[in-house]
Amino acid sequence: MINHRKESSLQQTGHICQVFISYGRKSNGELLLSYGFVPKEGTNPSDSVEVSLALTKSDKCYKEKVEALKKHGLSASESFPVQVTGWPLELMAFAYLVVSPPSMSRQFEEMAAAASNKATSKKDIKYPEIEEDALQFILDSCESSISKYSKFLQASGEMDLDVTNPKQLNRRVFLKQLAVDLCTSERRILYRSQYILRRRLRDIRSGELKALNLFDGLKNLFK
Repeated sequence: MINHRKESSLQQTGHICQVFISYGRKSNGELLLSYGFVPKEGTNPSDSVEVSLALTKSDKCYKEKVEALKKHGLSASESFPVQVTGWPLELMAFAYLVVSPPSMSRQFEEMAAAASNKATSKKDIKYPEIEEDALQFILDSCESSISKYSKFLQASGEMDLDVTNPKQLNRRVFLKQLAVDLCTSERRILYRSQYILRRRLRDIRSGELKALNLFDGLKNLFK
């Protein structure tokens, strides 16, 4: 009997053997393309979903930002893997570059370098003055993807078939169910990212409000 699991082991009871195959650290999408199956939702710790980010052509510094990205092997539109545990430094760096104003043109090169996964060193760059805008941009991208996934799942009728025995299903239905399973697991990751982003934005905005109230209080002392 063969079971799809991330860990590898061999159990023997009498004349029956169970073989557990390890496929390495792969997302559900990679497992589907390579091996033709999707693990049950929430069972793959290496699962991820690609989130696309892109520069806006109306950006006053669009050409300068594109040039900075090209120097590091990137284009105006890139996709980054997002997991339940969070997102890579490269995604945050790209988001910084997208929302950065003309006054930060000297930092474009640094942002583009950090956004490249070909960089020799992983540098967690931070720009507090535009962090809120960058997080909001990522949140908007995640919510756009969530909407697309939800529309697909709604159109598919939220199928819930037993794909462990594909012989009982015709090939078309079987493949459709795999697509539904994959979209469900990837949307789950996006929902988690949405929650984290909203919470971080709320914390930033509440902190700014507290600072503003404190500043107003200090001004009143000197009136």
